[in-house]
Amino acid sequence: MKKKAQCSIAIIIIIALLTSCGGGDKEISVVKLIPVKSGNYFQYIDKDGKIIINPQFGEATVFRNNLALVKTSGDEPRWGYISEDGKYVITAKYKNATIFSEDMAWVVSENSVPTAINAKGEIKITLQDAQNVNIFKDGLAAYSLSDGSGVKWGFIDKEGKIIINPQFSATGNFNDKKCAVENKDGKWGYIDKEGKNLINYQFDLAKEFVNGKAIVVSGGKSGLIDENGKYLINPQFSKMVVDKDMFLIEQDGKWGWCDKDGKITTRHHGGGHKKAFRTLD
Repeated sequence: MKKKAQCSIAIIIIIALLTSCGGGDKEISVVKLIPVKSGNYFQYIDKDGKIIINPQFGEATVFRNNLALVKTSGDEPRWGYISEDGKYVITAKYKNATIFSEDMAWVVSENSVPTAINAKGEIKITLQDAQNVNIFKDGLAAYSLSDGSGVKWGFIDKEGKIIINPQFSATGNFNDKKCAVENKDGKWGYIDKEGKNLINYQFDLAKEFVNGKAIVVSGGKSGLIDENGKYLINPQFSKMVVDKDMFLIEQDGKWGWCDKDGKITTRHHGGGHKKAFRTLD
């Protein structure tokens, strides 16, 4: 019997994410259409608020590579991909699917295994034993296998070749040629694209590197490290998230921004920023 496959599905529906994430995603360079919920369904509007694609989808994402991942409504919803005119380019027939990243997306059909497709819907990779898959970043995609000792994560390239054998308890995505991974003891560190350890396992949580810097959590507090694992900002904030060239932070129940040296530039009371942060996180 084939194992039940699940895909990690990225649903991005708030325009603030596109302008403030700071992740350097070149695939979302100009936002033309924004998915918003109207009643029970998602529609697409332009920046002036004009409805371009009528409400009809159970879920909807931003456009990447001129395609958007959407889910049909109804008792048996399925995932597919539409163009900016609202027409399906890839039929909504998948039980699970991811957004397109680096010209490829992962999909799972009923009672099947994860397969990677291109923008034409052509199958490029099939992972027979994988349980979960992540999108491609820096040319590699994380996938997980389950054995007697639990779930382990590894990485494949765009040819489907195993580059890093499954061995990690959890993983992020590659960025800046580095990836955060978790060991069996629950500590996070960073590896290179050959699987070699770059920064020792020492953090409670570790985020992606962006422009040579990464947010990490230690002792329940967030800080910032450089590519050598040296702290640029010691762990001190309750929450911290990349916001272009600044960082949105929470400290003592107040929200504001700091620069890469930890210098606080603005502070606000919780309220709206707390809501925005939860969306980003």
